[in-house]
Amino acid sequence: MGYVLLYPILTINIESNNMNATQDASNDMQNEINKKLISFNESQNDLIFKTRARLYEAEKMQKLSFFLIGLLTLGILLLAVNDILIKGVING
Repeated sequence: MGYVLLYPILTINIESNNMNATQDASNDMQNEINKKLISFNESQNDLIFKTRARLYEAEKMQKLSFFLIGLLTLGILLLAVNDILIKGVING
């Protein structure tokens, strides 16, 4: 009878140890996956910040280009008005 009682206890202990080993392996795999995800997220963040910096520079260049094109257009219009006024005075 002592063996009958001992056998289920040993079986429970063996199964418990197997479950602990399986749980440890699962935790290790999950930790490895988490580390890979963190690394991937860090690289994505780097890409996002580099893209934002490039967009900021492009926006500054766009504003500068808009200003210069506007200034050039205004200069051409002033030359045209000046030319019309001079021709009007000469022909007038």
